[in-house]
Amino acid sequence: MDLRQLRYFVQVVESGSFSKAAAQLHVAQPALSQHVRHMEEELGTTLLHRGTHGVSPTEAGGRLMHHARRILAEFAEIPDSVRGEAVAPRGEVRFGLPGTVSELLAAPLIEAARERYPQVRIRVVEAMSGYILDWLKRGDIDLAMIYNTSSPKGLAVHHALSEEICLFAVPSFGGKDDIHGEAVRLEDAATLPLLVPGPGHGLRELIEEAARTIRVPIMPAVEIDSYSQIKKLAERGLGWGILPRMAVQREAEAGIFRVWRIEEPKITRKVYLAYSTERPLLNAPRAVGQLAWYIVRGLVQDSTWTAKLSDDNQNPKLFS
Repeated sequence: MDLRQLRYFVQVVESGSFSKAAAQLHVAQPALSQHVRHMEEELGTTLLHRGTHGVSPTEAGGRLMHHARRILAEFAEIPDSVRGEAVAPRGEVRFGLPGTVSELLAAPLIEAARERYPQVRIRVVEAMSGYILDWLKRGDIDLAMIYNTSSPKGLAVHHALSEEICLFAVPSFGGKDDIHGEAVRLEDAATLPLLVPGPGHGLRELIEEAARTIRVPIMPAVEIDSYSQIKKLAERGLGWGILPRMAVQREAEAGIFRVWRIEEPKITRKVYLAYSTERPLLNAPRAVGQLAWYIVRGLVQDSTWTAKLSDDNQNPKLFS
């Protein structure tokens, strides 16, 4: 098996047919089919489902695609990596972002990268932090902003900021103000009809962990993983939501929600820039990672992101 065969296989899968791949590669279709058959014989397994409507990867073919894409991307980056920062970064950077982080970071990052590194293409992949962490470890993405670092083996993580988790509701829930002041004890918040993400969600685990320290059960009125849906339900007066302050800051400023700090204990969530230490971090991801770091800090400094910045010694120093 060689790089040419890997490139041919990836193009066949992405095109969905041998004929389309042959046209893209400027290779005769019989020769292309022969290369794939040789790969299957060498590996001793079927790599493609072949049908009248085209081809698709088998389970084994999917695993080969995972390796092939990474190998081809790293091979293409060798010249720039060897030359170092003297050469302008180029190529695709796969960046995993939780949805709420993506809302704030994706657009300014893509805009800044387009101006500074015009030969770099950023592909943003959104998901919950746990999924992003798995993709990062598997090599499906190059960089990530994550919350959970309970399993940091094989990763470099740089603490970017800490954000406050707060309680919120419409200004006069149930026709009266049930909580006075600007803060509420978690023990008291737990008695309210809460709107929170379901079990397994990173934020829910954070809330549960805090509740266990004071031996108080969390029994929500509604469990739903979507932040936007939690806010919609809260706006309709169906309960009290618990979310990061940045997720409700705009509505609080508009008078749609009242927001309370949660105390005894206080709940905070840390956000990290992360990348693998088990694979070389190429020039383009280095440049984009450093740029994302500066943009995140700028978002906090101009109050777009309500959070507390980490110390400067957390700076990843990936790219000048």
